[in-house]
Amino acid sequence: MLEDIVIDTPVDRPHSSGQGSGRASSQPLRVAVLWKTPNLGLYSNAAFDDLYTGIGHNNGNLAFVHSICSHITNPVKHFSWGSSAETLRNNADIIVIPCANQLGRHTDYGQMAENLEKSGLPIVAIGLGAQANSYDHDIELSPGTLRWAQVIAASNPSSAASPNIYTRGAYTTAQLDKLGITGSLPGGCPSHFLNQAPGLGRKIHANWSALDLPRSITVAGGHQAWVKTREIEHQLIALMMDPIAPGQYIVQSMGEMIKASRGLFDGIDPHALKEIHRHTVPHYSFEEFKAWCRNYMRSYYDVPAWMDTLRQQDLTIGCRYHGVALAIQAERMGLTVTIDSRTRELCENTGVPYADAADLTAPLTRNRLKSLIAFDPDAYDRHRAESATRYLDFLVANRLQPAHFLKSIAAGK
Repeated sequence: MLEDIVIDTPVDRPHSSGQGSGRASSQPLRVAVLWKTPNLGLYSNAAFDDLYTGIGHNNGNLAFVHSICSHITNPVKHFSWGSSAETLRNNADIIVIPCANQLGRHTDYGQMAENLEKSGLPIVAIGLGAQANSYDHDIELSPGTLRWAQVIAASNPSSAASPNIYTRGAYTTAQLDKLGITGSLPGGCPSHFLNQAPGLGRKIHANWSALDLPRSITVAGGHQAWVKTREIEHQLIALMMDPIAPGQYIVQSMGEMIKASRGLFDGIDPHALKEIHRHTVPHYSFEEFKAWCRNYMRSYYDVPAWMDTLRQQDLTIGCRYHGVALAIQAERMGLTVTIDSRTRELCENTGVPYADAADLTAPLTRNRLKSLIAFDPDAYDRHRAESATRYLDFLVANRLQPAHFLKSIAAGK
């Protein structure tokens, strides 16, 4: 989840309209992005708690936050989710919230809702997702999170004419509609436009079709408590540990998994550490398991480094959508193992290949993985161009200045 964020030094505030304070109405709006820090600095030397807070408790958050910040050319400053209404008013004309799967019973944003409402600023939510077991289930929200979504929608000065909530897909939009929050735009994840070039699908296809079989494999590792995917991960790990073409096991969440990726075994609850052992290489002794973690388990703290390592792999596969999506953006093939509504919705709306975990019953081999992926590069590029067009229109309608490369993706050239 997205967590509290460092606040920049306040400056004098113009009115949110951009007028009445010596500020020309033609000037771009100043944007407050609610995210911690855009750069974690020399994170190799950072304390774990600082890193964990900085990534919002999930390394995957870095993918869509990095994307959104690259998509907007307005003056941008970063603020805490807990920043006061006064701080936001004094520093910005509009608030942008990089969103994840906030719509679920696991959140309660009542205090934030009150604060955002007091700020009086227009709010744009990008990438908002709903989390349920499947499309057959409706989401359950705390009163605080429902109020949070209502405040965001009500802050839209243009009302329903131009939505100010860009969702991960039709399921999330339908869930908002059922709650009386109508008019959101189903779009997908903004990380769909992390790679700045058009024709991405053709590049992925060229690299993938040149392989008879994938050799080096990265596993986008899940969670030690996800028992229903454990046997799948055991098989993927075995494929990953090729002596000639070794891969890596990249984790994103939760804290115990990330600590293990950094070799911080003494700081992990013993029961959780035992479960990670059981989830990954249960046939190893405990000391061998720790050596395996040091050799294969990884976590990343900036998007370029993460993508660069995925570019060296033939295939990234696993339950973490953003871990797979970053491989796609690095022009390499990926396959998401979907486990719930949020991962399936993200894949469907961004063209990332996926397979339901329940369908992966047969032994997983390189041949099987190759056959599971049906990737049409032309269809992918058409879909991406159409999505970029809608996203561009959304940004412009909300008075956000889009990066030029988004126009190139939308035009397909």
